[in-house]
Amino acid sequence: MRILFLFIILLLPAPAVSQDNPTSYIRANVDKVVSILTSPEYEAETNKTEQLRQIEAVVDNFFDAEELSKRSLGQYWRIFTPEQKQEFQPLFLKLIKQVYLKKSITYNDEVVNYNQEIIKSDTLAEVHTTITSPNLNIPIIYYMIRKDVSWKVYDVSVENVSLIKNYRSQFRSILQNNSPDKLIATLREKTNE
Repeated sequence: MRILFLFIILLLPAPAVSQDNPTSYIRANVDKVVSILTSPEYEAETNKTEQLRQIEAVVDNFFDAEELSKRSLGQYWRIFTPEQKQEFQPLFLKLIKQVYLKKSITYNDEVVNYNQEIIKSDTLAEVHTTITSPNLNIPIIYYMIRKDVSWKVYDVSVENVSLIKNYRSQFRSILQNNSPDKLIATLREKTNE
């Protein structure tokens, strides 16, 4: 599905790239993903699993896992023990990868336009982009946080649908009547399907 590709292309980072500003970080990430998606090495159907593995390896470092988890859990973050937080974060990232990366990935020469960078503070920024092709015009916003010297993404909004808000409502419905252990068990079950 083309929209899933578009979401994936902007979810993925490039290692060891200039991270001095949010837009250059996102731009480098897009270039890295496009190089994986367009590499002749992965054209054969038998190499698609390896292509996906390469993309998954890149996405592991893209999000600020703690910030993503904290914001997705909202008020419930406080009731998680340190051990539960440590277990929740990689499970949540694994779920995101399974939902968004394990779909059909196609690339049809879509173009990414970098529309605006908004620096909210020394540690928060937004990068507004649009994916375009003759049949598409999809706005995507990256919400970024700077910790130490690097920028990371803690939320992505595709056509005004926030990744965090989507999961926060799902997690809230589970945690209203269940313990953090129940949510962790649910994530473990979903990621092992």
